[in-house]
Amino acid sequence: MNTKLLTIFTRTPLHVGCGSSVGAVDQPVARERHTRFPIIPGSAIKGVLADLWEDEKEEKTNKKGEKVLVRCKDARIYFGSDDMDDAESGKIAFGEARLLAFPVRSAKGCFAFITSPLSLERYKRDAGLGDDFKIPELKDGQTCLAGSEVTFTDRKAVVLEEYRFEKTGDFPADWAEKLCALADDAVLNGGKDRFVLVHDEDMSFFAENACQISQHVSIDSKTGAAAEGKLFNQEEVPSETLFYAPLTELSAKVNYKPFMDRIGTSPLVQFGGKGTSGIGYCSVKLV
Repeated sequence: MNTKLLTIFTRTPLHVGCGSSVGAVDQPVARERHTRFPIIPGSAIKGVLADLWEDEKEEKTNKKGEKVLVRCKDARIYFGSDDMDDAESGKIAFGEARLLAFPVRSAKGCFAFITSPLSLERYKRDAGLGDDFKIPELKDGQTCLAGSEVTFTDRKAVVLEEYRFEKTGDFPADWAEKLCALADDAVLNGGKDRFVLVHDEDMSFFAENACQISQHVSIDSKTGAAAEGKLFNQEEVPSETLFYAPLTELSAKVNYKPFMDRIGTSPLVQFGGKGTSGIGYCSVKLV
C-alpha cells in the first residue's frame, strides 16, 4: 500500500468541533486524548475532499423508482458509494490530520512556529524519512532551539507568549527547509527562521491554551436578528497552523492519478464549521 501525505496549512482560524462542552468553552475543537494536540478527524477530511466532485454527481433511478443524485464513478472509487442500492467502500484510507507546527506570539519577530520532538518524530515516521533527518535533542528545563528571526541574540533567549525560553542552539536547517516546503503558502515558505523546537510538554501546553476563543450568537430564522439568550463561545485553531494527514491507497488496481490531479488543482479548501463566516480556509498539498 502506498501512502501520501496531505498537508493542511490554515489561512484563517479553523474550528473542527467535537460537540458542545459543559466547561468554560462551549464548543471546543477536536483534540487527541493523550497529547491534547488539535486534530482534524479523517472522516472530516474525507467528506471535504469528496465535495470537490460535488458538481459531477450523476442522476440515477433507485429501486423505488425515484430520481436520486449519486457520486460519479471516480468519486465512488475513491470515497465509496453513498447509494444505498449499490454500497461499496472507498479505495483510499483517510487518516486524521496531526499537528506539526503551531503559531504562537513571540516578543521578537511577531510570531513563531513551534514544534516538538514528538511532532517531528511522527512526521518522520509517516513520511518515511531516512536517517538523514535526525530528531534534535533539547536540554532539560525551559530550553529551545530557535531561528534567528525570533531570538534575542544578546540574551540568547526566545519569549513565547509570556514565557522565556533559553536558546541552546539553532533550529536545524534541514528540518526548517523541509517544513517550509510542505504547503504552497507565502507565509510558511518564508518562515524558515521562525521555527522553534520546544519540549513536548511545552508544545502540549501552547496547543491547548493558545488557541483563540471567539464569541458567536445564533440567528433567529424568523427575525433575522440575534436570538435571545443564544450567545456562545467557540474555540478555534489559529491561522498559520500546519497539519498533515496520511492518505493510503488501498488497491493496486485503481488509477489514483485523477484524484491527485484534482487535489493539485484545488489548493484552497474549507474544513470544519462556520465556512460562511470565513472560518476554516486552508492551503492543501499532497507530498
